[in-house]
Order: sequence, then structure tokens, then C-alpha cells
Amino acid sequence: MIILPTLSKQLFGARYERAVKSLVACVILFLAVHNAGIKIKIAPSILLLTATAFSMGIMWQTIASSGNADRMTGLFMLPFRNRDMTFSIVLAFTGYTLITKTFPVLALLFAVQEWSGVQIALSLLCAFNGCLSVAAWYIMAKRKIFLPFIILWCGAIFAPIFLVREAVTICFIAVASVLVSLLRLQKADAYVFYRPVPAKLLIKHTKGRGSIALYFLRYLMTNKSYLLNTAGLCVLAGVLPFILGQFEGVNVMSLGFAVLCLNTPICILLSCDPGLEQAVRTLPGQTRRFCTNYCFFIFSVNLAVNGVYLISWQIQRGGVGGMAVLTALLISLQSAILSALLEWFFPVRGWKTESDLWHHPRKYVVPLIMMLAAGLAGMSPVIVWGLLGIVTAECFGLLLITGRR
Repeated sequence: MIILPTLSKQLFGARYERAVKSLVACVILFLAVHNAGIKIKIAPSILLLTATAFSMGIMWQTIASSGNADRMTGLFMLPFRNRDMTFSIVLAFTGYTLITKTFPVLALLFAVQEWSGVQIALSLLCAFNGCLSVAAWYIMAKRKIFLPFIILWCGAIFAPIFLVREAVTICFIAVASVLVSLLRLQKADAYVFYRPVPAKLLIKHTKGRGSIALYFLRYLMTNKSYLLNTAGLCVLAGVLPFILGQFEGVNVMSLGFAVLCLNTPICILLSCDPGLEQAVRTLPGQTRRFCTNYCFFIFSVNLAVNGVYLISWQIQRGGVGGMAVLTALLISLQSAILSALLEWFFPVRGWKTESDLWHHPRKYVVPLIMMLAAGLAGMSPVIVWGLLGIVTAECFGLLLITGRR
């Protein structure tokens, strides 16, 4: 199948250098953690659950990535047989998911605890099954076939991990799921994976601010997964007061604001759309308008999520006062400013799929800074928030200066 090496080289590089780097990184990570003597007690069910669920999530992001549009357009211009094209796409994405994303996580889990050969092999089988199952579900979801069947299938995979916890039973279910996935993929239409190149949403050069706000709205409506991520943060905001409330005698409310700033999709607008970045950087008058509106957009989303957090805290724990509201405003604004500046000066390039963007280490920079500031605020609120207010003003001034260039 010539299509498989062609697609694999597009994902891993001409000489599969990305696959080699990822495997070397896995070995280094395993040896470093193992030799450091770090040991953590982990139940086998957690290992299998992580291998399955993590692989499923990354595989779905990889298949549904908008970055596949150009890639698929070139592939489907080649002569192909339907079955060869389907399996080539699925195997290439499976290999990419396992090697670049799942294997580093498993290497870390293998390093912190001694596992038997059966458990290691079973975790790899579960990861492989997760990728193939998602590919089959993707096809069925596109064709709107038996959504209840997909739910039952998913339940059949996870139920033995949680309830039975017998290696033989889990292995039998995983193998059966792999076989069913292969049968479903064998009958699939390869054009299910074809995605036409989407029309670019460019910002018009107008004097008003409405076109940029309209662009952000259309962008979110076009990428429903970004809305789901924000909705997931709102759910997390609802349960965080219960989790953080377990720490008695410590002011941990502000830490929740920092955690909820980890909204990766809305902080990568320039990185995920090179066409937009080129338009913003070249069209006259766009830099200032985009940066300021982008900052306000992130601030609005952060503030909405933190608002849910404050309401939930008041309902569950009580004691939300003016300082807590001021803290939410400052962290939301400071996070928005830093995120906009980071995206403007250091956009992520050279990515293959949107999964690379979502899991890029850069996404932790702003939340870590905010978490440090929030931790200090719990010890000395007046001094820290006074300094944070000054930093916020300075960053906002820098943003305006950048916009005038």
C-alpha cells in the first residue's frame, strides 16, 4: 500500500524523524524516572483505563483535525482502492497517536511502578484497541449509524476495566473489539475521511470592531470542539469548590482561577490558522485591532468560566466577597494579556495535527504563572494583587504599543 508510507511521511517526516525522536524521548523519560527511584502505587485498572481513554481522545482529535484537509486532498487525487485507502489512513493515524502521544504517557507509568509482562502487553493492546474503535466510531458517526450501538460498544470496553478487572476478560473484550473494528473498517467508504479545504475566515480591513468580533464568533461556531472544551471547564468549575474545599485552613480559592485559565483552544487562534496570521501581520491597521480584541475575547471567556466557579463556591462553601471577585477579574485579565502576547510573539509552527497544538508544552506557561501568583495571593493578598495590578497595566500598555507597530 503506497498510500500508507506516503501519509506516514507527511505525519512523521520524510525520514520518520519525528517517530525516532518520540521513541528516543520515551526511552530517556523511562530511564530518568526509573533511575531516580520515584515510585507511585498505581492500580492495574488505572493503567488500562489511561491507555484506552487517552488513546481514544488523541485518536479522535487526530482524525477530526482540520489540518487534514490539505493532506487528504492530495491523497484522494491518487488512484486507490477503497479498502487500501481506509486502512492506510487508520493505520497511519493510529501509529502517529501511539508513538507521539500514548507511548510517552505509558513510559512514565511503566517507570514509576513495576509491571508484569502481561500487564504491559495488555495496556498496549488496550491502546491499540482504543485507536481502532475510535476510527470505527468516527465512520459510524459520520454516517449517523446506530448511535446507541456506539454507546454500548464503549460501555463494553470500559466495564471490564472498572468492574471485572480480570486480565483474561479484558484481553478477550479488547480482541473482540479490534475484530469488530476491522470488520467495520473493511466495509467503510474511504471518502468519510475526506475533508475539503475550508474557506478561510479573513478579517476585513474596516474601521469598526464588529468584523473581528464576528470572526471570533464564526470561528467558535465552526469548531464545536472548542466550545466543548469551554463547556468542560465550566463543569470543572462546578466541582472544583468541592475538591479544593477539602484543604481546611488554607486559602485555595484563587488556585481555582489559575486552573480554569487552561483553555488551550481559544489561545491558539494564530497558531492553528496560518492564513489568519499572515493576514493580520500584513494588512494595515490589523495588528492593534486584532491583539486588543483577541485579549478581550480571551478575557470574556475566562471571566465567564470563573464566574461559574464563584457561583459554585458560594453555593457549596460560601464566603465569596469583594476580594474574591477582584481576584477573578485580575487573573482573568492577566491570563488573557499574557496569552495574547504569547500567541503574537511565539506562535506554534511546524505542527502536523491539531492534537500537537492542544498538547504543546507552551500551553502550561500562562497557567503556571497564574498559579504561582494565586499561591502567593493566598499568603499576602494586598501586596501581591497590588503588584499584579501594576503588571497588568504594564502588559496592557505593551499590548497597545505592539498594536501601533
